[in-house]
Amino acid sequence: MADAEELEKMKIIELEKRKQALADFLKIDPKEIAVCSARINDIATFQARRMLYLVGTEQETEAGIRGYFEHNLGDLDSAFIGKTARLSTGDSQLVERLCEILDEDIETDILNEALLGIVKKCGDVQSLIDAIVAEVNRGEFLALDGHENVFGDYFIYKFREGQCSDFDY
Repeated sequence: MADAEELEKMKIIELEKRKQALADFLKIDPKEIAVCSARINDIATFQARRMLYLVGTEQETEAGIRGYFEHNLGDLDSAFIGKTARLSTGDSQLVERLCEILDEDIETDILNEALLGIVKKCGDVQSLIDAIVAEVNRGEFLALDGHENVFGDYFIYKFREGQCSDFDY
């Protein structure tokens, strides 16, 4: 029981550090910032002045980008998927055709699951995700303005307009 309480205290302290970093970055009083219970892309989320911000460490940010692309393979070019995931020519053609057929007619979730299934079974999903993470500007995917702001030990992203209740359940 004491370990759970200690972990909870550490979590609260860490959130307060992030909140203070965001306040310092925005040059506002920390009291103007709310901690959201939901984490977006596994990154701590805060609300300040009707804007949501993500504040994470290097590791959390990278994990968030990895998670984003694992759930959004349909956003990638099919030729890039085939080449980077080390798919055979036949499997690459299958991915390309699947993207053409499903791109307009099927929900993104279904397309993504189909692509992920093919890459996991026939290729190397780790190589694909590693290549994306190495090339991507993280701010383009995590920030409304496309900027990644390094502030102390944290990466701060202006995620979108809104409030915690848009995501908190």
